[in-house]
Amino acid sequence: MVRSPASLIFHLPKFVFRNPDKPIIFFEDRAAQIYFSRIGNELISIDNAPFGSFMINDELTKDDLSSCLKKITLWSQANGITSVVIRSFPEIYNSKNSALTKQALLASGFDILCEDVAQIVNITESGLNVNTHKKRRLRKAQTMDFSFRELQPDLLKDGYALIVETRQKKGYPVTMSLEGLQRMFDLFPDDYLLFGVLDKNQLIAASVCIKINPEILYCFYIGDDLEYRPYSPVTSLVNGIYDFCKDHHFKILDLGISTEKGKLNKGLYTFKKSFGSVDSYKLTFLKQL
Repeated sequence: MVRSPASLIFHLPKFVFRNPDKPIIFFEDRAAQIYFSRIGNELISIDNAPFGSFMINDELTKDDLSSCLKKITLWSQANGITSVVIRSFPEIYNSKNSALTKQALLASGFDILCEDVAQIVNITESGLNVNTHKKRRLRKAQTMDFSFRELQPDLLKDGYALIVETRQKKGYPVTMSLEGLQRMFDLFPDDYLLFGVLDKNQLIAASVCIKINPEILYCFYIGDDLEYRPYSPVTSLVNGIYDFCKDHHFKILDLGISTEKGKLNKGLYTFKKSFGSVDSYKLTFLKQL
């Protein structure tokens, strides 16, 4: 799949319409486009995805975007919609368009429903900027002969088991079934990637990553074997994914949010900070009609 750096995978029609039984509402005005899932009396941009929001041309103005928002409001009022939710991507993905969208939404009667914090690792020619503790973990992994590699999708079941085990241990929800995740690998074979750390032939850590566009890699799921936790194979995993990003010319690695509806998970936040991440707001907007 070839697309411009400006295109984001969750905006692509192939992704948006992957479930044909779910109603999708599309709005377009001048150079602004947006997809919504309709769920009862609510529009969400977009359901079952990390974000939706607008696809806008770099030359678009706030007034242009406001025109599209007016069209959305008028249609919603005429079709029994009582609330409109727009879930934006992390601001660092496109700071100019994020600022423009925020200004237009607030001016059009939207409120900020929640401010999530995404943690972003900028890819440079140097290695991963980990703290002293993580450096010791990496050296220990080298003495243990752990190996990092990109895995074939036929190992997804094994990787998923580690992810489920880790998330259940920490009390985090598992938002996708194995079957649902396998379908995404089938639909987007170039964009859904599986990485792992192995102790000889045993998979001890795994991550599902999504190519948002040619410049952004998003770490969607990550998990490890609890028995190997004293050796922190996740540190080796993130370090390997960072090197993959550097080799494939990605500019940022998105480690995901460390909040739940705006509430900070301090332990998760501190863990991601140890990889040298920086914060980027990921806003959700709401308009009650």
